[in-house]
Amino acid sequence: MTDGKRIDPFLKRELDALLTENQELHVERRRLHELRFLLRSVARVLRRKVRRRLSRKPRASGDDAGASFASSFRPYQVRQVHSASADRPRVLHVIGNFYTGGSPRLVVDLIEHLGDAFEHVTIVRDTPPQPHYVGLELHAAPSLDRRSASSLLQRLRPDLLHVHFLGHHRHPYSQRDWDWYHAVFGAAAERGCPVIENVNIPVAPYFSDAVRCYVFVSDYVRRIFGRDRDRNITIYPGSDFDLFSRRADESPPRDCVGMVYRLEKDKLDETAIDVFVEVLRRRPGARALIVGGGRFLETFRTRVADAGLANSVAFTAYVAYEDLPGFYEQLSVFVAPPHSESFGHVVPLAMNMGIPVAAYEVGALPEILGNEDVLAPAGDVEALATKVVDLLEDPSRSARIGEENRERAQRLFSVEKMAADYRALYEELVN
Repeated sequence: MTDGKRIDPFLKRELDALLTENQELHVERRRLHELRFLLRSVARVLRRKVRRRLSRKPRASGDDAGASFASSFRPYQVRQVHSASADRPRVLHVIGNFYTGGSPRLVVDLIEHLGDAFEHVTIVRDTPPQPHYVGLELHAAPSLDRRSASSLLQRLRPDLLHVHFLGHHRHPYSQRDWDWYHAVFGAAAERGCPVIENVNIPVAPYFSDAVRCYVFVSDYVRRIFGRDRDRNITIYPGSDFDLFSRRADESPPRDCVGMVYRLEKDKLDETAIDVFVEVLRRRPGARALIVGGGRFLETFRTRVADAGLANSVAFTAYVAYEDLPGFYEQLSVFVAPPHSESFGHVVPLAMNMGIPVAAYEVGALPEILGNEDVLAPAGDVEALATKVVDLLEDPSRSARIGEENRERAQRLFSVEKMAADYRALYEELVN
């Protein structure tokens, strides 16, 4: 059932009921702990004020904890692609955090490509100490209850609420996200504001009568978590293929494998680096490029050094978005070893650059790639290493798969297609 390809109708009805019941239980728990929640919120605000006075440097939190940045890192500057009309409906984006990742990138793409027809404002619970994106109207709201969320909506007066849902109950950080979203949904229902809810990670949506449409980033997530009684659609996140492109007559280089990820536990685990170690052991003379920062950066460096391969693997830490194409250009094969994947924005970027991709058969990756021959069983390091080595040893097959990837990416995953789909949905709901 969890492969997202086929779901038994009876089991799907049972799952829908369980998902709804689970949310209702958490709502009741939330009501019982309302006073405790308010006291914790006050305490957090006071602690932050004390820290700001006592500390000379901001402390990292969320996904920036333990992360590192390349010296060339700079935040992405949001740009207006089209000239804006004077009287535009206001879209309020609601998102738990604005760290580097697919969900913030989706917000940025919508601002850039739909800013001509819609004014965009964003509220966020958690922002990084070092901004990852600049040039957008961003309001930090680290703590919300029903009253403060209602006041915020009253002040910002959106015509449409676009919620990018990242809440679940797996650990305290995401539980705080869930509580924060809970307050926003309650306030939206009170005000009668139409809501689009994006489900960008493999979790159940927040179910609310205020939601007019649930948008899933892949059919994989939609088939599992979309309730049959709701309006559920799939809109793939789009990629800027003008930036991430390569001439058709320009081939990828030889013998360099790599990945581009936040090195965090929501996508990867400590074994992700083992695939690269195994490939380099089997193919002496090859090299690996690991692009990204996060809590696993030092762990991966240690694993590589312990294997005696430190001279064969380059780590970049976090790099600027505009610099990413230069790193993709160095890759012969892109490796996708996540343990969980709702979409995987980094994979279509590789595809459009004509790079063959080898991946675990996880989440939406089979849906994105459309080629079973490059997939290995989830978590099977040896099998994925074999897929990678096979591609390295057969340049003509790699070139053919790379060209097929480019065609598929341009047909399904362009930012222009995504923007057109959202434009039609926005216009439907605000008119």
